[in-house]
Amino acid sequence: MMRRVFIVLTTVALAIGNVTLSAQELNATVTVNMDLLQMDDRVDVRTMAADVERYLDNQRYTGQEWEGERIPVDVTIYLTARNGNTYTGRLAVVSRRLVNGEPNTGGPLLRIFDQEWQFEWTFNPTLSYQTMRYDPFTSLVDFYVLIAIGMDYDTYDDLGGDPMYYSAKQIAGLGNAVGLTSFSTNYQPGQVTRMSIISELTDPRFQPLRRLYYDYHVAIDDMATDREAGKKAMMQVVEDLAYFKQNNVTNRSALLQIFFDAKAGEIADIFRGERGSPVWSKLVFLDPGNTQMYEAAEQGR
Repeated sequence: MMRRVFIVLTTVALAIGNVTLSAQELNATVTVNMDLLQMDDRVDVRTMAADVERYLDNQRYTGQEWEGERIPVDVTIYLTARNGNTYTGRLAVVSRRLVNGEPNTGGPLLRIFDQEWQFEWTFNPTLSYQTMRYDPFTSLVDFYVLIAIGMDYDTYDDLGGDPMYYSAKQIAGLGNAVGLTSFSTNYQPGQVTRMSIISELTDPRFQPLRRLYYDYHVAIDDMATDREAGKKAMMQVVEDLAYFKQNNVTNRSALLQIFFDAKAGEIADIFRGERGSPVWSKLVFLDPGNTQMYEAAEQGR
């Protein structure tokens, strides 16, 4: 399996805020939906998509030189209301993991829709990556982008996403410190929140699950050259995921949920039409919310 190759820049420290470097990790596409805003309320945000895309395409999050194709990330900002310079909105982030590093390939790796967001915005803003204080706009975008990069790392190297997750956890801590309920440490088991996602990603008890995500993408890469061998490896991954859930998850897992939010359709397509295969009962056990989709896929629909 291919590995990402990095040239470490010894002069870069991620702990320093307001640092922007080139040749970074993302190939970002940003869309801003203003349908719910009055026409007069759209003036100051008319360049928001270009501003955010430029920020993401020029900000280096890893402190390393990135070689190979950049990670495709689609960011959609839904603006729902305005009060002065304060906007209420929602944020959708979808990253894609390339197959064998080839451009224009692969399926979603992270698919997030965050519905609780409030921030100030003025025309022609200065956007910067903050590590010492919480910025209501950039910190949330950075939080999910760091997770997206970390998840990409995890698919190439054993627990390779750790540095990104710990940077995201630092942002979560800053958000919690300023009293944002969306970063609260109080959540129900299995509830998908900002804090529950990053807590599981940095919890040693979930490292076996992250390693299975690595195995999953080894199988995806293998399928590109030997479909049957890749499908066999994928079957083993599904079995191992079911074993992990049965033996390690006492309630529910936010990390398992976001995995299947991104991967359910891809997995169903891989095994579509294989009637009677034990893979379907395991998938229903792992991802009961998509039971109807799995049942239809088993029948070849």
